[in-house]
Amino acid sequence: MTAAFTAHQAAAQEVARELPPLAVDSLPVLPYGKMKMLYEATIFKVDVLTLEVRLGEEDALDIEELADGRKYSDELADSIAHIATNSRDAWVLLKFERNTGFGRFLGGADKNTKKARDAGIIDSTTYEFVSKGMPVWYAFLEERGVKDGDEIYYRIRGDTLQIEFYGIEGELFLEYREVGPQHRLSVLGSYFVRGSDFRKGLIKSLFERSGTNR
Repeated sequence: MTAAFTAHQAAAQEVARELPPLAVDSLPVLPYGKMKMLYEATIFKVDVLTLEVRLGEEDALDIEELADGRKYSDELADSIAHIATNSRDAWVLLKFERNTGFGRFLGGADKNTKKARDAGIIDSTTYEFVSKGMPVWYAFLEERGVKDGDEIYYRIRGDTLQIEFYGIEGELFLEYREVGPQHRLSVLGSYFVRGSDFRKGLIKSLFERSGTNR
């Protein structure tokens, strides 16, 4: 299985190198097309990472139609999460705010992806693919670990998902590409599924910027 994943990753990297770096390929900021939050460890309130999600014009306008002039509510959050989860034009930046071990990094990602599976956003086959694949794709972190300032970029265009991992000095450690709706859903679904570490903070940021959550 490991050899198969490694060969698959190498082939994907060859395709990804032909495309522009995701770090400079961000979507423009639209009024309801950007969500951003700082995730903190629950007990000690330690900054862990900053997550920013940008959506394309069609999704941003759909969210604006739902949310403009309204206050945050769980019902409204469900509708916004549905739009964001199913976006086919999205850009994501995940920036680490502290050093993190390999196991903790994988565990956090797996926890939220598993919730997406349990909610029916992705199927069990996709969950197994991601769960078994991540230790291989991110094997370079096993000794190095995640460093304060490392960044992961995701770009979704249609059913194509691209991933790039940059170290604190700008080193490009990972280029990865997958095609298929389940792969984009595994990323966005893990952020916007009910009970994820990020859903509430991301969606509330829309209302905090507009001033309608006061």
